[in-house]
Amino acid sequence: METRALYDLHLHTTASDGKLRPRELVRAAKSSGLRAFAITDHDTVEGIPEAMEEAAALGIELIPGVEVSANFGEAPVHVLGLFIEYREPWLEKFFSEAAERRIDRVHEMVRRLGGVGIGIDAKAVLACSSHGTVGRPHVAEVLVARGVVRTMKEAFDRYLGQDCPAYVGYEKVTLRDAVDLIRRAGGVASLAHPVLLRDDSLIPRMVEDDLQAIEVFHKDHTPEKASEYDALASSLGLLQTGGSDFHRSENGEPPRLGCPELTEEAFARLRASAR
Repeated sequence: METRALYDLHLHTTASDGKLRPRELVRAAKSSGLRAFAITDHDTVEGIPEAMEEAAALGIELIPGVEVSANFGEAPVHVLGLFIEYREPWLEKFFSEAAERRIDRVHEMVRRLGGVGIGIDAKAVLACSSHGTVGRPHVAEVLVARGVVRTMKEAFDRYLGQDCPAYVGYEKVTLRDAVDLIRRAGGVASLAHPVLLRDDSLIPRMVEDDLQAIEVFHKDHTPEKASEYDALASSLGLLQTGGSDFHRSENGEPPRLGCPELTEEAFARLRASAR
């Protein structure tokens, strides 16, 4: 019998690079039958107040979250912060500065694309984001719109992914910085989509930076890989998180939300670890 999804702890809205407004995402979570879900936009908490209002009206639990962009040595990493106190003024200041860094990063990606003969306008990229919190998906959208590539995936595979001509890493924020930020905000820090690291041997070292959890279940994880991360989490004493990493629906299909593999027990342990 198929397990019904109760939780989804990795979702994006128009506050970063998602395509549903916060209010719309809450409605989709409710329609999907979720008990609780987290909004984890990239380097911003701007979408949470609107979502909180809608979640209260619909009687569904919203976990305030964020996905922080950082580095671990030379490796780019994303860290999910779950159960954070998102209204802290110092947190808003940090993300305001992060937004400025993201804009600088877009300009550098555009410059690098120009270096390989692809001319796009940074203003067109910035216009793809309603809040100014921009990233690679917005660059990919422009590449698709201009006919440079056919799909978002092709844009990442050829130009924007790690080791590609227009890839630009994240600056200034270390894994330790990200974890400290999340924990100071009362949240739980979880390594997002570890398969994208390409080097699982880094994960045990990350625990030394007080990483608390790992996203065992993710759309890019095969069942075999999820099983490996399950075992790794157990051996390192890490909590488990899981989510759909939803950004947008494809081909007009309804949003596919939920992580059926994430158990009530795992969710309860995460909640208990937040302060």
